Amino acid sequence: MGYYVISNLINRKDNMSKETMKQTINTIQSIDGMKAVKVAFDLSQTNMDSITKVTEVVSLIDNNLKSLAIKVMEIEKKLEELDDTLARRINNEPRKN
Repeated sequence: MGYYVISNLINRKDNMSKETMKQTINTIQSIDGMKAVKVAFDLSQTNMDSITKVTEVVSLIDNNLKSLAIKVMEIEKKLEELDDTLARRINNEPRKN
């Protein structure tokens, strides 16, 4: 998945969890319930931070792979040009423009 797709999914999940959290808080009647919700929210936030970091790493890997692909294409083009030059020299053909 691309970086933008993952970011959109995270944002959508974040918005959904905020709405769900508001509904849950409105239904809680006891202090123990509030403490449990706080613990769950803290755990959820920790997971979201981890997911965000993973998304950043995936984005960096994606950018590096794109750069690598460009470099490979440049090298292949240069190799093809060298092959053409070598073939012309072997056959004593004039240079192509």
